[in-house]
Amino acid sequence: MSDFNLVGVIRVMPTDPEVNLDELEAAIRKTLEEKFGGKYGISKIDREPIAFGLVALKVYVLGKDAEGYSFDEVAEAFAQVENVESAEVETVSRF
Repeated sequence: MSDFNLVGVIRVMPTDPEVNLDELEAAIRKTLEEKFGGKYGISKIDREPIAFGLVALKVYVLGKDAEGYSFDEVAEAFAQVENVESAEVETVSRF
């Protein structure tokens, strides 16, 4: 993962508070690997309480500042995961 020089934070909102977040995290990791191979990595996944028991996942995705990399395409892939209401890129930073 030392080749990565960008981190994008993608907020993933589950469909409802009853969604098992451990299973959702596993599905997100699996989706990233299946759709993109080793092109992107995941640094960490945090949980952010929203309201009324709803908890969003903040996925820290590693990428490169190079042609062919788009955090929007990763967010779109996450939005297709079962039990995901929405996924959007919050920030992208260089490190």
